[in-house]
Amino acid sequence: MNTLSYQYLDSLYLNITNRCMMACPYCIKQKWSGYFRGHSLKLDKEPTVKEVIDSIGDPSKYKEIIFCGYGDSLVRLEEVKEIAAWLKSKNAKVRINTAGLANKYHKKNILPELKGLVDIISISLNGTTPQEHNRLNNPMFGEESFKEVIAFAELAKNYIPVVVLTAVELQNLDVSKVEAIAKSIGVSFRARPYLDEYEEN
Repeated sequence: MNTLSYQYLDSLYLNITNRCMMACPYCIKQKWSGYFRGHSLKLDKEPTVKEVIDSIGDPSKYKEIIFCGYGDSLVRLEEVKEIAAWLKSKNAKVRINTAGLANKYHKKNILPELKGLVDIISISLNGTTPQEHNRLNNPMFGEESFKEVIAFAELAKNYIPVVVLTAVELQNLDVSKVEAIAKSIGVSFRARPYLDEYEEN
């Protein structure tokens, strides 16, 4: 059975799409055959807004609700907005994890549409140059993606209270350089562990 929402620690994660703007070879979606800590995150079809909301139950049980499954939720912008609006009506804290290419993907600045709906946006930047970013992540927009992600993060400060640039601790990736980029544009930074061995829970 497909998992639309799954709990990890004290947060609830929403798996609303398997589509992504990147095809990262190190992604656990590739390595763990669509599973994550005992949950099957492969979707036979993308869920409706109602199906996602029904899967959440009582949002007050969780520290935060995070749009983060085996795809980039901002591919489904309209659905994210509807679900987030419902969550905010329940006083939930909402976070989105994204590759940072939504503006390029939708060919417009989507960030104003998230204002008031999203408390935290976590943007993945795995690479320190356009060439390295392209090699590590296989983004759909090639080498121009690197500057797009940085521009998206900087722009997000105008609409979302907390903006975090993240980097996976990949071998040969100097995460301190990504941290320096985050500092230069005035956003927070967080290093994320590289997940290799499959974890059951």
